[in-house]
Amino acid sequence: MDLRQIECFLCLYRNGGMTRAAAELGIVQSALSTQLAKLEKTLKVQLFERSSRGVTPTAAGVDLYKMLLPLSKEVESVRQRMLDLSGGTSGLIRVGTVPSLGASIVPRALSLYSAENRDVTIRLTEAYSAGLVERLDAGELDVAIVNLIQPVRSLEMRPLVSEELVLVTAAGSPLRNVEFKDLSIDALIVPSLGQGLRAIIDPVLKKRGAAARPRLEMDALTPTLELVKSGAWATILPVSAIAHELDAGALSVRRIHADMQRQLVVVNHPRRPLSLAAQRFVAALAAEAQDAVTRAQRFMKSLKRAS
Repeated sequence: MDLRQIECFLCLYRNGGMTRAAAELGIVQSALSTQLAKLEKTLKVQLFERSSRGVTPTAAGVDLYKMLLPLSKEVESVRQRMLDLSGGTSGLIRVGTVPSLGASIVPRALSLYSAENRDVTIRLTEAYSAGLVERLDAGELDVAIVNLIQPVRSLEMRPLVSEELVLVTAAGSPLRNVEFKDLSIDALIVPSLGQGLRAIIDPVLKKRGAAARPRLEMDALTPTLELVKSGAWATILPVSAIAHELDAGALSVRRIHADMQRQLVVVNHPRRPLSLAAQRFVAALAAEAQDAVTRAQRFMKSLKRAS
């Protein structure tokens, strides 16, 4: 069993069809069939069931995939480290980010990074912290930006940026001048239970005596902001998530409590050190996140002076 056979097996497993797998590998289908036949002969098991609809892994094929996937990640990591020695940036980086970065921070970082690193392919996944950590631990991501969670022994974490959570309303909403302690729980949109931001918000709700659950729980950032802009709703978000909306004058913010903070951390697996390309992308994200936080804080200070 050699690396080429392993590569062909993994590619066919992922694609589920000879045509797509051969195209991804850059070989003809007959060459792919030959490699798989050699692998099955060596292992003395059938790895796929062939049909007119494609290929389906057998039970042995599924087991082999689970065993080989970590090895393939290690091989890819070694290959990437060798490329990094040249000082250039190239290859594929698989990045996971929490949704609150997606409104402006991620697009701005991607735009600047892609212009300067044209040989890098970026595969971006947006999900909540717990899901990203699971995918990172499984080897499906190279790096993730998540809300600070309990340390995971198998992963490395380091700070990216800390920021305040604020009450967000529409600029022209009657809720704009309502203090958080006086805001009806029925007018508040919060993330669903189990999400990183909700874990920060819930203790604050309990302190103000809000025993009932909020009427509207929503995880998607864009529809949340659209509802807030309608004027009938408020939400609680990190300042960086709405920095560009503040610049445009669409939203207004009020401080809830200075200690109501969230910390974003960079997470990666110690056995898969970040490539030079990934390090530079994380640096671009960090710069954009810090810039967004600074802009939002400046906006809040201007409001305080005006009042």
